[in-house]
Amino acid sequence: MKPVRLWLGLLPVTVGVFGLLDVLGILSWDTTVSRWWPVAIITLGLVTMAKEHRISFGPATVTGIGILLLAGRLGLMDSGMAGPLLLMAIGVAIFVNSLNHTDVKPGRNRQSVALFAGSEIKEGSQHLTHADVSAIFGGATLDLREAHIDEEATVDATAFFGGVDVLVPEGWRVALSGIPIFGGFEDKTRNQQAPPPDAPTLRVNATSIFGGVTVANKAN
Repeated sequence: MKPVRLWLGLLPVTVGVFGLLDVLGILSWDTTVSRWWPVAIITLGLVTMAKEHRISFGPATVTGIGILLLAGRLGLMDSGMAGPLLLMAIGVAIFVNSLNHTDVKPGRNRQSVALFAGSEIKEGSQHLTHADVSAIFGGATLDLREAHIDEEATVDATAFFGGVDVLVPEGWRVALSGIPIFGGFEDKTRNQQAPPPDAPTLRVNATSIFGGVTVANKAN
């Protein structure tokens, strides 16, 4: 089950439980929901990382945002601290995510972050297994059209108030999923015919927060 679908399944169950407790007079619906709703965002980030079995930049950022929102609702911090703490959370997510790939052989993993700017990365590895690309208040393009996948590879694409384009050659099978929060992701690849059974698979884990992630065969 995809993380977002799992989260969407848990959400109505949780809402139903709180509604039942409100009817029974055990707690107040208005007070509880207005104070604790950021827990839903935290859960979304944690569920995604649990499904991926690793800490990645996008879901970690979502979790951090949820924690900051919850702290604000509980009155645990002044509003002026939100900005610096959010930047610290993003930095920690990037650092932890880089540690996750220290054992990947050189040339097989690519990481790039576009911060308040634009960047274009061309990857020509002949044994690509993983790549990270993030755009924070900017845009980033990851060009994989000259790369080769032995069997399967993954890309973690995060758009935070920005946009990410992942360019792939025709003939690859693309599996796109992720977390859209006031944003979206789209598969624009166009294969003239269905990929063969042994076609390499690229799994794109997209996190779009007020931004967008696009997978296509050519640049716009």
